[in-house]
Amino acid sequence: MAKQEKQMCPHRCPLCALYEAQEGFQQGVRECLPPEVSGHVNQAGRELLLAVRALLDRGLGAVASEPKPGSRRKAQKVKVE
Repeated sequence: MAKQEKQMCPHRCPLCALYEAQEGFQQGVRECLPPEVSGHVNQAGRELLLAVRALLDRGLGAVASEPKPGSRRKAQKVKVE
């Protein structure tokens, strides 16, 4: 079977033009970079996302572990001579 040709948007809306530009850019990058480099770049992107996820999880854990405003200790009276 022959590849079907992509149908262009008859209205040339901005969203379709952006999508086509993205596809063109990705194709150009694929042609310029060897497959090994592309694999390493993809893996680095995954590692970055995992690091951001860990950072967010830690921040959310710190916020959840903070004492609530109503859980303060009661004031103690101290006798001063």
